[in-house]
Amino acid sequence: MTTCQTERLILTPARPEHEAALFKLHNDPLVQKANYRNVPQTIEDVHKWLDWLLRQWDKNGFGYWMVYEKHNDGPIFIGRCGLCDYQDTDDLEFAWVFFQDRVGRGLGPEAALFTITHALKRTTKEKIVGFIEQGNTRAEKAAKKIGLRYIDDRLYNGTLCRYYEMTRGMYLSK
Repeated sequence: MTTCQTERLILTPARPEHEAALFKLHNDPLVQKANYRNVPQTIEDVHKWLDWLLRQWDKNGFGYWMVYEKHNDGPIFIGRCGLCDYQDTDDLEFAWVFFQDRVGRGLGPEAALFTITHALKRTTKEKIVGFIEQGNTRAEKAAKKIGLRYIDDRLYNGTLCRYYEMTRGMYLSK
């Protein structure tokens, strides 16, 4: 299994053995609010999401990474970050989620820069898109920090969200 590192993080591709950790993450209060409209996620929900994710890795050679923060006592799982095909378009959708007690320290943008760079080396797709629920100002600030720019508000899975995008050229010129 591929393991990569940044200054403060260890990243490894999500695999079936990560299902229990993802179940815990997907049921974190902040993650539930920002991504699942406060609906608790079942192990079956996580299993379906992980199966879909593994197909993305097989198809593209990239996907979501399990993100661990480096510590003297050993790595601590803090969230997930990555890109996947956006519906039936030629765009990539970017997303990250971190446990509530791990946000606000710049770890998300650090993981994002790695995962976006990794994906762009393995695809010719030209645009990265992201959807952020209304009122999630922390996510909007982080999106801008990595180079995504606000375009407009759009429906995403039945919810009006703030739509962001960035072209390959915009990202690589940073």
